[in-house]
Amino acid sequence: MLSAADPIEFWMLMAALLAAALYLLRQGLRAFWRLRTIADTPAARIRSASQGYLELSGIAGNHHGSIPAPLTDTPCVWYRYRIQKRQDGGRNRDWTTVEEGTAERPFRLDDGTGQCLVEPAGAQLKLHRRVRWEGPNRDPRQRQARFAWLGIGGRYRFTEERIHKGDPVYLLGRFETPRRGVTERERLQRALLRVWKRDPERMRRFDRNGDGQISLEAWERARQEAARVSADTEDRLQRKPILSRVVDTGEPDAPFLISTYPVEDLVRTLRWQALGLTAGSLTIATFLGLSLIGQLGAP
Repeated sequence: MLSAADPIEFWMLMAALLAAALYLLRQGLRAFWRLRTIADTPAARIRSASQGYLELSGIAGNHHGSIPAPLTDTPCVWYRYRIQKRQDGGRNRDWTTVEEGTAERPFRLDDGTGQCLVEPAGAQLKLHRRVRWEGPNRDPRQRQARFAWLGIGGRYRFTEERIHKGDPVYLLGRFETPRRGVTERERLQRALLRVWKRDPERMRRFDRNGDGQISLEAWERARQEAARVSADTEDRLQRKPILSRVVDTGEPDAPFLISTYPVEDLVRTLRWQALGLTAGSLTIATFLGLSLIGQLGAP
């Protein structure tokens, strides 16, 4: 019995159980909060969506063409991957991440009324297209260790998650429509000047006296040319339709969530997580209380 254990061991065990109970309670409350957020956030349509935090559902599509996932070369609209190496330590098998990454571009969402861009950086992802395998070396194309059937895994573990064109997508996030103007024009002008400054051939066009030095007059001519080019570019961009986008809110109370599971499955999973984790926390707390009563009441 715990009451008969060494006092130091008893209190160390109590501390560990308390930490476990608090962790389970925290995770249960997080699942409950996400469940309430999904239930309370109004669903919107892209064509009539207002700026701010909202819920959208639609079909995933390419933005400037499909991209190959890095581990399987599977065409997709977005991916996330991880390569881990096994670190053997006696009976323990720890996995250390040696490489990971995501697609560095957004994908499109089409809900039938319009399209918008989705930038998944910072999102909590629930994707059904997820593959994991082990291999004998860093090359992900060797998808299975030679003796995997004997229970001997590979030295490396590969995980890849993808969103394919045509996948249904449910999301919560901040909907915003970028506005182009003076700020974007000035940013482009500064970028042009940085590039031109590193290009001697380009800068010679502004050096009218041919002495090879960039005088104040030459730099002013370069600045005026950059201003003209950036203004023309912005005028062309403003004549094109601007796609709205969904991005991370940056606020803990308004999570950024992307799921390719039906919303009903997502809600069901969160409900069971909230109930199970909270029940586990209460069970441990009850055991802690009974153990403390027994310890304090022991002669």
